Amino acid sequence: MIWRAKVEMFELVALHECDPKRVARFLTLNRERFRPYAPTRSEHYYTNSHWRAACKRSKIEWKEGRAYRFVVMHKNEEVIGKIDLDHIRRGPFSTGDFGYLLDRRHEGQSIMRRAMEEVLSMVFTDFKLNRVQAAIMPQNTRSSGLVKRLGFREIGLAERYLKLDGEWRDHILFELVARKTEAQAAEAKAPEEASQPTPAETAPSEPVDAEIITDTPPADGPEEETKETS
Repeated sequence: MIWRAKVEMFELVALHECDPKRVARFLTLNRERFRPYAPTRSEHYYTNSHWRAACKRSKIEWKEGRAYRFVVMHKNEEVIGKIDLDHIRRGPFSTGDFGYLLDRRHEGQSIMRRAMEEVLSMVFTDFKLNRVQAAIMPQNTRSSGLVKRLGFREIGLAERYLKLDGEWRDHILFELVARKTEAQAAEAKAPEEASQPTPAETAPSEPVDAEIITDTPPADGPEEETKETS
């Protein structure tokens, strides 16, 4: 499956349809910029081989409805941003977590807002979720302002919510919940799916708190993508 959407000066592309080298280059160039908003990364995280494995995993996650990952392409050449809708819990939860990163050189141009609007247009219909959440550190006012403009509401402060850059950080949690009409549209779109449990629904539910991230990636796969929005 190929998924991409053109929005003005940039293109939103499914991670698994992007050249892994471009993703690795984007994260390497912005390594210091993103350091405060991410778990401590191993050197392997910034390699082409890591992102080849990550793109393969992303395709499987997308197919199984466990995560939807995107990159923002500038002029169809350079990766300048990344959006992850992951940690998806199906069944009675029907929720997922947003994380996003944008190259500093492209801040202040409404690029991430437009990209997020494109992804959010699919969340409650195509992806059939009821709720999505974003976790943002209190001092990250730019990201807080963005999610508020997108319709998220603040639901409270979570102390020591994520371990980022080697320290446990407090986060403000924001949520966006499907309107009734959107939920009904999602159900009407696939009535047969509603009568049969998906593999994710039959599996044990994931814990609500964040995953524990290790420095060293497993030998057969890439590191996890838990992070704050930036």
